[in-house]
Amino acid sequence: MRKKLIILFLLIGLFIGTNTSATAMVDEQANAIQSFIDEARRISRAPGISVAIQVDGESHFFSSGLANREMGMSATEETLWELASVSKAFTALGLLYLEEQGLLSLTDSIADHLPWLTFRYRGQPVDMQDVRLYNFLYHTVGITNMQHPNLVLDRPGPDTLQNTVEALIDAELVFFPGERMEYGTKNYNVLGLVIESVSEQSYESFMEEQIFQPLGLTQTFANRDHAIATNRLAQGYFTTFIFATRQRDSAEARGSVPTGYIITSAQDMARWMGIQLGLIEDIPAVFKEIIPRSHIGDQSVEPENLMGWYTYYAAGWIVSVDGERVEHEGGNPSFATYILLLPEEQIGVAVLSNSRTTNTMPIANHVVDILGGNLGARYPTGIIQMLDMVLTIATVFGSIIAIYFFLLGLHRKQQDNKLSISGKRGILIALWSVITLMICVLPYAILRVATGVNLRDLLHMLMPYSLLTGFIALVLLSASITWFVAFPRRTK
Repeated sequence: MRKKLIILFLLIGLFIGTNTSATAMVDEQANAIQSFIDEARRISRAPGISVAIQVDGESHFFSSGLANREMGMSATEETLWELASVSKAFTALGLLYLEEQGLLSLTDSIADHLPWLTFRYRGQPVDMQDVRLYNFLYHTVGITNMQHPNLVLDRPGPDTLQNTVEALIDAELVFFPGERMEYGTKNYNVLGLVIESVSEQSYESFMEEQIFQPLGLTQTFANRDHAIATNRLAQGYFTTFIFATRQRDSAEARGSVPTGYIITSAQDMARWMGIQLGLIEDIPAVFKEIIPRSHIGDQSVEPENLMGWYTYYAAGWIVSVDGERVEHEGGNPSFATYILLLPEEQIGVAVLSNSRTTNTMPIANHVVDILGGNLGARYPTGIIQMLDMVLTIATVFGSIIAIYFFLLGLHRKQQDNKLSISGKRGILIALWSVITLMICVLPYAILRVATGVNLRDLLHMLMPYSLLTGFIALVLLSASITWFVAFPRRTK
């Protein structure tokens, strides 16, 4: 009898052990996600990262590092972060809500709401009656980031949003409205002003009272002062060189809140994702009607090729042609964000960081991989950080080599202070002079054409200071080589 009881207990232990293994697999995934986020923070040198996950109808939160390094404030699921361009989905929802209330239509002419706004195309005035609200919603107006960079106003006033949109009066469009889609963040500032005009409220008040509160997003703010009052707002940081980050304060930027300065927490992002995936029931019926519409891409234009898959732009979302991915990335000068929804799998991942160097999209994708059983995901270094590394190396070695050639040239000059320029040497000097001039002008010209932003604003907005120091080092290197070849080697 005793032997039978031992066997029975062994069988029960085996059964319990099998169930424990299944539970441990979930723990293993959680540990892998936490380790991956810690690795991402360490490699990206971001002070803090928070991740919200919706999976199997449950919310999970992972954080690493500090929300405020100087104050020693840890990043948690309650930390508040700037959403950058992930804000656009909220603004778009506000517009759809007003349409559902019968206060506007996406087919309205912009002239119906902002009659003073004018554009030009190829030097000729555009008939603004033909420019519709949906053109701004889907980025098919012709206002693009390339042509109209998002320069944030430093200090706000009560009419800053108005001023921001007024700056677009008589803007030259890159293409005729409706011709194609090209992302332009200022489009959503226009929509924010339309919301103010129609609702007869400030954008901030409308969003907090009519959108955030009914959706139960109690930690989401359009008014920065309200976020600051919680004492949970993360401090933004910026990489100066490869080994250093520094504190960078964000301007209140009321003129750009609709397009990039809504503030929220990982907790509210989890609820927001649950709402988007249809998992949250305790919201007004009107939102259950319009949220699925916000995921429908604009198919009046050709889809865009986004890193290997084709996408349409929807109401503040980028959606894959097959509908399997709904996503958006965001980047402010000192914050980086990304949100990914997989409707068929009922999975959502949101990544929030207080450093622009964080490569947020791969973090979300690798979290999904871990949920699928691939526990060996590794964090890839981001483009800005890689560029910072290269330019920092160029700064150090370029300066050393420049000093070397300068000293060699000085040594030659001391040997024979007569500057004897033969025809061949004259050509060589002229060549290096041209190269020096090109190094001075060409990088700036390329950056100006590629981004539409001057060097000062580019350094202020996005790029590390190694861009400037690397540029100076290369100029000095070319100039020192010109100096070196100006003095021929002394021959016996």
